[in-house]
Formats: sequence, structure tokens, C-alpha cells
Amino acid sequence: MPGTEINGDPASMSAFSRHLTAPTMPPSLTQRLGGMPSLAGLFEGVAMSLLDKAATASMLALLTKMTEEMVTYSGKVGAAAGAYSAADVASALELASATVKVANQGMSILKQTASSLNQADPATGATGDAAQSSTVQSDQV
Repeated sequence: MPGTEINGDPASMSAFSRHLTAPTMPPSLTQRLGGMPSLAGLFEGVAMSLLDKAATASMLALLTKMTEEMVTYSGKVGAAAGAYSAADVASALELASATVKVANQGMSILKQTASSLNQADPATGATGDAAQSSTVQSDQV
């Protein structure tokens, strides 16, 4: 995904962490460290052989460090994706809970309204619409 951010996108972060792998160590690095310096040749040959051993050891240390960093980074990205997913689930549950509360309050208001409309008018004994019409008629008189 060149030029784009994956922060906050759990699917992209999980995919990234699964595909992040360190390169394998070339066998030539470990084989060259095990042997003795070449004594054949002149002083320069021995110095070059020692320099080659030092460069090989340095490269092996660098690749080992990079491998450890990539494994750590992959784990951190995977953990962040899990945290984002957990936060999404928690938010969805909170939203569903709030929706249920609002629906219950709405139903309670509707029930109260319906019960108040169906209560009998104490003066006439009428209920609902009849109570309202008798009240309107008595006000007009």
C-alpha cells in the first residue's frame, strides 16, 4: 500500500503483520566464520582474510538485529490490530446498549400516552376520545 496509512484499519494491519518476514540467513555467512584465516599468500592475503572475517561477522550481527526488529515490529502491529478490533467490538456493544435504552424509553412513553388516553373521565365516565369530546362540549357550554 504505497503512500497510504494502515493505522486504524485492523484488516490491513493484520495482513501486514502476517506478510512481514525477515530474510533467511545465507549459509555462506556462517560457513565463512567457522574456518581459519588463509595462510597462503603474502601478508596482504592474511590481512584481507581477517578483514573478510570481520566484515562477515558484522553483517551477520546486522542481519540478526534486523530479524529481531522485524519479528518485534510484526508482533506489535498484530497486537495493535487486535486492540483496534477489540475497541470496535466494545463500541458496537455500547451503541447497541444505548439503542436498546432509547427504544425502551420510547416504548415507555408510548405506553404512558396510551394509558392516559384510555383513562376514564371522572365527570362523564367516558374513555379516550369520548372523554375528550365531552370535555370540549362542556367547555363550550
